[in-house]
Amino acid sequence: MDSQDERLDVRVVFAFAAVYIIWGSTYLGIYFAILTWPPMILGAARFIIMGVLMYSYIHFVKKERLDLPLFRFGLISGFLMFFIGNGAVILAEKQLPSGLVSIIAGTVPFWLLLLDKRSGAARFRNMLTWLGLILGFAGVILLFTGRLESVRMDSGMIWSYLILIVGTLGWTTGTLYSKYHEVKGSVLAKVSVQVLCAGFLFLLAAWIKGEFRGFSLSQVSDTSWIALWYLIFFGSMIGYFCYMWLLNRVSPHAVGTYAYVNPVVAVILGNVLAGEILSSREFIALFLITGGLLILYLSKKPWAPRFR
Repeated sequence: MDSQDERLDVRVVFAFAAVYIIWGSTYLGIYFAILTWPPMILGAARFIIMGVLMYSYIHFVKKERLDLPLFRFGLISGFLMFFIGNGAVILAEKQLPSGLVSIIAGTVPFWLLLLDKRSGAARFRNMLTWLGLILGFAGVILLFTGRLESVRMDSGMIWSYLILIVGTLGWTTGTLYSKYHEVKGSVLAKVSVQVLCAGFLFLLAAWIKGEFRGFSLSQVSDTSWIALWYLIFFGSMIGYFCYMWLLNRVSPHAVGTYAYVNPVVAVILGNVLAGEILSSREFIALFLITGGLLILYLSKKPWAPRFR
């Protein structure tokens, strides 16, 4: 292996580390941000700032023009993925530990498998596919039954669970829409309109909820400001750049392994930095869900056993 290959290998390792760790840490970033940021205002600030920076780069550096079909695409997919999907995470973390939220959010690959009808029925002839689905949803059921039996469970926590399920379905349908809806434009252009549209939807939601009444930027703590900028530059920009960079150099299935690493990272960081304690039942659920995701990854291998 020559020096160029060695450098490339090191870059791949660092890119994977960024996607695994940075994206896994965004759940803790949201936890610290919403300590003093109102939830919808946080979403608006994060995605509008990110969208303006990306749009400025595309417009002034890349000289790419954004047309009406691209904005229509961004409005629909941005609404589903970022406003519904990410918004559900923000709201849920007002009631639930960030690590627990990450576990439920990590079930998106299961929903993708079930709802992606265009991939054909052949995916269900694979024995590992069924095993992965069974383990994953067994983990979700274990989480729900554990919380329902707990004396700590209140109506706010129940709604948080339901909102998270809606959020995972929103991210899933938005992903499928983005995958199968063809529109002209670079990847960066598509993402910029997605986050811009989502940001203004968050802004509208904040106004409807009345979050601006009595709110002042002076109320935002230094910790929450740092968390916001971390979410923008590290969670969104660097993490996303590394993700897209990897897609051009390794298989999509390999990049997709972030889905079962992120919850583990989020749980560890939540425990160490935020003092979040998960029960033994919740750790078992984490094991089942991440194990199911790993088996789904292995089901794509040529040697995976299949039904005749």
